[in-house]
Amino acid sequence: MNDLALAAYQTRYSLVGFLRNPRAFVFTIIMPLFLLVILCTIFHGLTSFAGTKAAAMYYTPAIVSYAMMLAGFNSLTQSVVADREAGLLKRFRGTPMPSWIYLAAEIARTIAVVICTVVVLVLVAVIFYKLKIAADTVAGLVVYTVIGTAVMCALGLAVTRVCSTIDEAAVVGVFATLILAFISGVFVPETLLPAWLRDIGRVFPLEHLAQGLRMTFSVRASSGITGEDIGILALWGIVGIVIAIRTFQWQPVGGR
Repeated sequence: MNDLALAAYQTRYSLVGFLRNPRAFVFTIIMPLFLLVILCTIFHGLTSFAGTKAAAMYYTPAIVSYAMMLAGFNSLTQSVVADREAGLLKRFRGTPMPSWIYLAAEIARTIAVVICTVVVLVLVAVIFYKLKIAADTVAGLVVYTVIGTAVMCALGLAVTRVCSTIDEAAVVGVFATLILAFISGVFVPETLLPAWLRDIGRVFPLEHLAQGLRMTFSVRASSGITGEDIGILALWGIVGIVIAIRTFQWQPVGGR
C-alpha cells in the first residue's frame, strides 16, 4: 500500500473516531448550528440589525469562523494530545508507516469536518433566514475557509506541546475559543465592544477571519478579500507552523 492510500485509510479511521465521539461531534458541528439559529432568532427583530436578513448576514460568517476555530484549534488540539498521552503517537513511530501520515490524516479529517459544517451553516442561513449568496461570495468563502482552516490547524498543533493531559487541552481549547469569540465580534457585534477590547481582538486571527468573512457576505460584486485580513491570518499561520515544527512531541509528556 502506497503512502497516499495509507493517508486515505488513516483519514477514514480518524473520521470514524470523530463521529463516534459524542462530545467532539456535538461541540464541533451541532453547537455552531445551534448558535447560528439562536443568535439569528434573538437578534432578527432588533433595529441594530434591521431585520432577519441583516442578522443572518452578520452571524452566518461570524459563526462560520467560530466553527473553523472549534474544529481546527479546539478539536484538533484535544485529539492529538489524547492520542499522544495514550501512547498512540509513540507506537505510530514504531511502525513502518511514515509519521507524517498521522498528522496529514488528522488535518484532512479537520478539513472534512469544516467543509461539512460550513455547508450546513450556509444552507440553513439561505433556506431559513433568506441569506443571499452570490458567485463572489462563494469565491471569498472558499478562500477564507482554506486559509482559516490551515491557520487554526497550525495553531492547534502548536499548542499541543504546552498541554500535558487531555484535560489541559480541553481547558486551553475551550477557554481560548470562547474568549476570542467574545472579543472578536463573533457573539457580540464589534460596535458594542469597548475600543480597548476591540484593539485586543484585532491582534488575534479569529477577528480577521470573522471580519473577512463578513466582508465576503456583505460586499456585492466583490469577494470581500482584503490584504490586511489575509496577511494577518498568514502571519499567524506561519507562527503556528514554526512553533509546531520546533516543539511537536511524539512521546507522552504527562509523565506516563
